[in-house]
Amino acid sequence: MKRLAAGSCISLILGVAPAYGQAASSDPRRVEVSAGVEWQGRTSFGSRDANETTGSGGTFRLFSAASELTSVSGFAVRVSMPLIRRIAVEATGRYSTPDISTRVTSDVETSNAPITAAVHVKQFALGGAALWYPGVSLFGSRAMVFVRAGAAFDRRLEDDGTRVVDGTLIEAGGGLKYLLGSRRTGWWRALGARADILALARGAAASLDGRTHISPALGASMFVRF
Repeated sequence: MKRLAAGSCISLILGVAPAYGQAASSDPRRVEVSAGVEWQGRTSFGSRDANETTGSGGTFRLFSAASELTSVSGFAVRVSMPLIRRIAVEATGRYSTPDISTRVTSDVETSNAPITAAVHVKQFALGGAALWYPGVSLFGSRAMVFVRAGAAFDRRLEDDGTRVVDGTLIEAGGGLKYLLGSRRTGWWRALGARADILALARGAAASLDGRTHISPALGASMFVRF
């Protein structure tokens, strides 16, 4: 009898948990806060030649330089609020510390080439985005797939803050939210994990070559739903 009762309880819990998780995860009235790490891929600014004009009017290459914003792992915080059914808006804050790395090659005035120089950068971004939940269930009732697009104000502090570079950041991608636990009462209602896959486009104003550049980004965070 004890084994039968225990088995019945386990079966009841396993049967109820998915439905309960689905109800909490799909509730459109909840505010959600997530925080975690975000990896951003490198942004290449291309290469240029430093040329000298000769006496005959031609050009002579002194050296070549290629610059990039290095890949980095940073911190991201997001606050989501429901707008209408299956659509939410969220505010995003990011912080990371990449380097602007310049590699000098083909330098005719020194035998030490190639030489790599780096400038440490503090990078901040504040912006907003829209989330759309298409209702696709790929990993069970506890998982929610979403599509995301947004924009942000991007600021870089270079040379220990002596130089400030401002620009825009456009992002597009998607991800997955997975519900780990939920309850019907209390100051928090659900806990879960979130994964983001994004493409980040930095505007020409913040690049070294005056062009827009796209880099990948991956995020992993935990969220609390109130």
